[in-house]
Amino acid sequence: MNKIAHEKEKLLHRLIQNYDKNLNNQILKIAMSYIMLSISWNLLFQWFNIPYSRANISVLIGCLVVLATVFLVFHLTDFPPKIKTHIVLLFVVFVIISLYYGSGYTEAWSYFLLIPIINSLYGKRFLSITYSAMGLLSLITVSIFYPLDTSYSSDGIDISNRILLYIIVATFSYLLLSKLNLLYNKQVNTVIHSMETTLEQIVQSFVVAMEAKDHYTFGHSERVSKYAVALAKQLPEYQDEKELKHLRLSGLLHDIGKISVPEHILTKTTELTDQEYEVIKTHTTFGAQMVEKIEGLKGLKTGVLYHHERWDGKGYPTGAKGQAIPLEARILAVADSFDAMTSTRPYRDEILIDEAFRQLEEGLGTQYDPNLSDAIRATKDEFSKIYFETHDALDEFERLTSFL
Repeated sequence: MNKIAHEKEKLLHRLIQNYDKNLNNQILKIAMSYIMLSISWNLLFQWFNIPYSRANISVLIGCLVVLATVFLVFHLTDFPPKIKTHIVLLFVVFVIISLYYGSGYTEAWSYFLLIPIINSLYGKRFLSITYSAMGLLSLITVSIFYPLDTSYSSDGIDISNRILLYIIVATFSYLLLSKLNLLYNKQVNTVIHSMETTLEQIVQSFVVAMEAKDHYTFGHSERVSKYAVALAKQLPEYQDEKELKHLRLSGLLHDIGKISVPEHILTKTTELTDQEYEVIKTHTTFGAQMVEKIEGLKGLKTGVLYHHERWDGKGYPTGAKGQAIPLEARILAVADSFDAMTSTRPYRDEILIDEAFRQLEEGLGTQYDPNLSDAIRATKDEFSKIYFETHDALDEFERLTSFL
C-alpha cells in the first residue's frame, strides 16, 4: 500500500473511532435521559392517581438498571470501540423490546422503527444490515406471537403494513448511512489535500533555504527529483502516481542535511581535505534526523539517509550493500550522480550528457544497481529533455535573481 493511501486510511480510522466513541456515549446519555423522564412521568401519574399512564414501571426500572450496568462496564473495562458499539446496539434492541411490553402503548410496535435509524448513524453497512434485520425479526415475532392487546389479534394486513413501514424506514436509514460515508471521505480528502499542500510548501521552503547557501547547486534538488521520477517510471515498482509523488519529494529533500554544512566547505573550489569530506558526509544522517521529526515527512527518511550508499557497499553512512539499500535510494543515487556530472560545480566544469551516461554504465555493479541498467538506457532521451529544459542560462538567471 502506498504511503499516502496508508496515511489516509489511518486518518479515516482515527476519525471513525472518535465518531463511534462519541456516538456511543451520546446514545447512552439520551437513553438515560428518556428512561429517567419516563419513570418520573409515570410515577407522577400514579402518585396523583391520574389515569394517563399504563406503563409498567418495573420494566422501565429494569432498563435503567441494565443501562447503569453498561455505563459501569464501559468505565471499568477497556473494550475496543468496535465491541462497545455492539454492546450499545444490543442495548438499544433490548430497550425497544422492553418498551414494547412495558409502555402500555397500543402502537408500541412503532418503537422498533428506531432501530434502523440509530444503526445508520454509525455509517457502517454491516451494522446497519445486521441490526436492522435483528429489529425486523423481533418486530415480526412480537407482532405474531406476543400481541399487546389479546382482545384483538393483529391480522395479516396489520403485520404486513408494519413490516412495510419498517422496511421503508430502514431503506431511508441506509441512504443516511451512504451520506455519512460520503461525508467521512470528503472530510478525510479535505484534510489529506490540506496536509499535502502544507508539506509541499514546507519542502519548497527547505529547498530554498538549502540552495541559498550554494548558488552552484541552485536547481539541483529539482533536477534530481525529475531525473528520479523519470527513471522510476520504467520500473514495475513505481507504476502508482502516489509512489512517484513520494519519490519526487524525496528527491527534493535528499540533500536537506547540507543546511548543517558550513558554506566554506560547500563552495570550496579545491579538493576537500579528509576532515572536510567527513563533514560533507554528515548531511545524510543530519537530513534524515530532520525529516523524521516532521509529521508527514517521516516516510522520506529512506531516500535522504541512503542516497549515497553504493551497490558494492563502499558508500555512506551505513555501508549498506546491494539489495539491502532501499530501491528509492538506489534510484536517487543515479539521479544525483547524473545531475552532479552534468552541472558546473566550484571545483570542476560539467561534462557532456553522453559522457555522463557512459560513466553511469561503467558504475553499474559497483556504484549503482545493475538491475537499473535497462531503465537507465530507456530514460536517456527523457534525461536529455530534462537537462535542456532545466539548464537554460536565462531561466536559471531569472530564478536566481528572483530568489535574491
